[in-house]
Amino acid sequence: MKEKLKKEHFEVLLEGMKDDIKLVLEGHTILNNKIDLVEIRLTNRIDSVDSKVEDVKMMVKEMSHKLEEHILMPAHV
Repeated sequence: MKEKLKKEHFEVLLEGMKDDIKLVLEGHTILNNKIDLVEIRLTNRIDSVDSKVEDVKMMVKEMSHKLEEHILMPAHV
């Protein structure tokens, strides 16, 4: 009888632990999905910034070239 009670108590404890483990796994899944979404958004923003930096780089290069041409004009020589 005593053994049967111990076994039943142990089974109840295991069932509770099983439920707790499921909750933890669900939480991890939710957090993982959120992290994935943040990564996608961050990657998109980085790509956007990279594109803008390249645009500015080209503008600076063009302005530098125009300035060099201007400096070589007769009025500056």
